Amino acid sequence: MTGLTIVQAISGSVIGSFRHHRHGNVSLRLVRVMGPTGAVASLAGALLSAYAPDRLLVGVFAAFALIGAVMLLLPERGPAQPVDDLHVNVPLAVSLAAVIGFFGGMVGIAAIAFIIAALVYVLRIPPRVAIGSSLGIGMFSAVAALVGKAATAQVDPLLALIVLGAAVVSSPIGAAVSMRTRPGLLLQLLAAVVCLSGVRMAWQAATG
Repeated sequence: MTGLTIVQAISGSVIGSFRHHRHGNVSLRLVRVMGPTGAVASLAGALLSAYAPDRLLVGVFAAFALIGAVMLLLPERGPAQPVDDLHVNVPLAVSLAAVIGFFGGMVGIAAIAFIIAALVYVLRIPPRVAIGSSLGIGMFSAVAALVGKAATAQVDPLLALIVLGAAVVSSPIGAAVSMRTRPGLLLQLLAAVVCLSGVRMAWQAATG
């Protein structure tokens, strides 16, 4: 299951990041700082996940989703400034990429919401730029995680193609809607979706 969410993350990240970049909502510096570190950590997490019990993976997914949902509902703290003028705390950004990337490699797409929350509330990146940049950062991590999941036979090829097709169709629509929606509302909607996923996974982890 977590392998399929990574396939979805890759297709969504590629299409969405290009669309957001055209509107000036992707910090290439942030992507360069966090992307490679996240990729290495994601590969390690994906390889190690082959030896983790399914129940543990589901529990980690639920924890990431629920914590990320709560963080996304906090008051916005990001300064309103052009994307090229953003100040980035590089050591903190690299540390976040390593930690989130590792667990993201284990559990897949649940870490994407956590990346957005970390960018907004820890690195203080404006919400719309955080959403766009998270797709670029997530693309590095998702590709590396998919390599690790595929190498350890955690991805069903047929289901992966189905998920890929659905994401290719829906990603441009989501990106277009994102451009026309208030950043605060975007974070709230994302929090709601992530929270529902987290609750479902927490129930699955608790009931086995």
